[in-house]
Amino acid sequence: MSPEHVRKNILTLLIVLLVVGLPNWAFSGESHDSAFQSILERKVFTYAITYGNDTPIGELQVNVSSEGDAVLVVSSLRISNALARLFVDEYIIRNRFHVDHGQLVLVSGEAGRPGSSEIISSYVIDRERGIIQYSDQEDISVSVDVGFDTLDFPIVMSTTDTASLAGTEVLIMGHNKSSLYQYQSPQEETITMQGKQYDALKVTRKKSGEAGRLVSVWLTHDTRRIPLRIVSSKRGMDTVFELKDSLDE
Repeated sequence: MSPEHVRKNILTLLIVLLVVGLPNWAFSGESHDSAFQSILERKVFTYAITYGNDTPIGELQVNVSSEGDAVLVVSSLRISNALARLFVDEYIIRNRFHVDHGQLVLVSGEAGRPGSSEIISSYVIDRERGIIQYSDQEDISVSVDVGFDTLDFPIVMSTTDTASLAGTEVLIMGHNKSSLYQYQSPQEETITMQGKQYDALKVTRKKSGEAGRLVSVWLTHDTRRIPLRIVSSKRGMDTVFELKDSLDE
């Protein structure tokens, strides 16, 4: 296993969380409301992480909570594999969103480490000025019509009319960089997890300008749209995040 490859996959999956700028119609309707409420009610999502040839390396826990018109999403990476711990740092990513007319609007994000109050890096979205303000680098200008999305916990993807995503370009927002991806058409699949089969909707996005770099998410094919599995692929190697919790919990 390549230490640098795993590090980049894990950091990429953990340094971003969600969303603004997709068309308003993509967020309207009963499916959006049901999925959003389902995520808020569930609150905690725990994923087992494997790399390469299904080698277990740790766990990702995502906590979703609401505070008035704000939504807070906190992703915590814990590494259990002794070898992986040598080159993959544990992280906590906190992202804050505002709910505006049923849409989740990314406001800010910060990265830290478990057990420490130190903030490693952070950003704030300034939509009036059309910039992303980073704590440790120059501001980045963004187009007013650009869409933002997430890799590690796809709330936007889960609460959107997924059919409308096909062909949409989105800017993946990280705590220290951004990358442009494009969504492919969703596919219906049946996947097996923990001995159970689930009808799922697979949504994939490919990174612009980098062959073989893509992220696929399998959502429950129902109104809940729970992310069951997330696979980050790069140069033929996969980092897999698979939901550990029962869907009935």
